[in-house]
Amino acid sequence: MNNSFEIYSDCQDIIKRLKEIDKDYFVVYNISRKTFELHNCGQEEGTYCLTLPFDCLDERTIDLTLKTQSQKRDELIKELDAENERLEKSRKKNILNEVEARLYES
Repeated sequence: MNNSFEIYSDCQDIIKRLKEIDKDYFVVYNISRKTFELHNCGQEEGTYCLTLPFDCLDERTIDLTLKTQSQKRDELIKELDAENERLEKSRKKNILNEVEARLYES
């Protein structure tokens, strides 16, 4: 039994806009998981790209697609690394502040 079907059009032209980004994109609705999935038939290792975390197709779909495109991978990795570094610095600062506060309590 097939648990999904391809979406060919939508009222906001999201499918059309995705095809403008990459002609090989297509969207599938997974019935059992009740989710939309982005696929690309131009990929070598299967078509699945990502599960859209939205309950409808809208501008967020376009934004997420653009952000996660493989061509933007290096930029995304830099953003993630910068965020991880910021979080690590914040964590270290909090630990130092906590240790310092305990030293002065004694």
